[in-house]
Amino acid sequence: MPALLSIALLAGCAKPVDRESPVVPTADTPRLPDGKGGVRKTGNPYMVDGRWYNPIQQADVSYDETGIASWYGRDFHGKATANGEQYDMHSLSAAHKTLPLPTLVRVTNLDNGRSLIVRVNDRGPFVKDRLIDLSYAAAKELAFDKQGTARVRVQTLDIPATAPLPPANIAVTPPVRPAPPQPQPPAATGNIFVQLGSFSSQENARRQQAMLLPRHPETRLMPFKAADKTFYRVRLGPYNHMQMIEQTLQALKQEGFNNPMVIIE
Repeated sequence: MPALLSIALLAGCAKPVDRESPVVPTADTPRLPDGKGGVRKTGNPYMVDGRWYNPIQQADVSYDETGIASWYGRDFHGKATANGEQYDMHSLSAAHKTLPLPTLVRVTNLDNGRSLIVRVNDRGPFVKDRLIDLSYAAAKELAFDKQGTARVRVQTLDIPATAPLPPANIAVTPPVRPAPPQPQPPAATGNIFVQLGSFSSQENARRQQAMLLPRHPETRLMPFKAADKTFYRVRLGPYNHMQMIEQTLQALKQEGFNNPMVIIE
C-alpha cells in the first residue's frame, strides 16, 4: 500500500507549518529541483479525509486557475515527494492535488505582482480550498512567507496569459507563450530560455557557448547592458513547450550544470 502511505505522509503539506520556526537562509538564488530520484506520473484517483481527488491524466495539460497558496517547509525538508524526488525547502517546488508530476507552472502573487516558475513534484494541500502548496523558498520569493497564504494565479507554461499581469520583480517575467497545436512544436519561437551563466568577458562566454553547442545547438550569446557595462548571457532556447524545458534541464544536470535558471522574457 505504498501509494496510500505516501498520501498519508503528504496530507500535512496543507498547512504552512514553519512560519514561526527559524529558517537558515541560503546564499544562492533559489533554483528548480534537480529531479533526482523522481519519476513522471499522473496517479490514480485517491481519497484524503473523505474527499476524492482525480489526478489529470494527460501529461501535456493546459491549466490556468486562481486561488489561495500556502507553503510548507522544515517539517518535510529532505523527505520524499509524491513522485520520489527529495523535498528541498530552499528550491522552487510545489504540491498540487491533481496536476501531473512533475509539471512546471508559473505562480503569480496577485497581491504584489511577483511571479516565478516552480516544479510541481508533490501532492497537496488538503486543507480547506487551497489551490497550491509552495516550498518555503518559493513563498519567500513571492513575499508571502511571513503571512503564510496569498492569492495566486497558477498557469502551466504552454498556455496563453489570458489577462494582463503586473511586471514580475524577480527573475521570471510574463508573458507566457501559447501552446502550439502539436504535442511537440517545430522550431522554437517562444520567449522562454534556460540560462547557464552571465559573463563580463565575452571570451569566457564564447568559451562556454562553444562547449555547449555540440550537444545543444540552440545555445546563444545574449549581450545586455547594466551600469554602462556590457555583460554576456549564455542561454539555451528559446522554447515554447514545457516538456522541452524539462528535457533540457535534465540533460544539463546530467552534464554537470547544477544551476540552470529558467527565464521568461
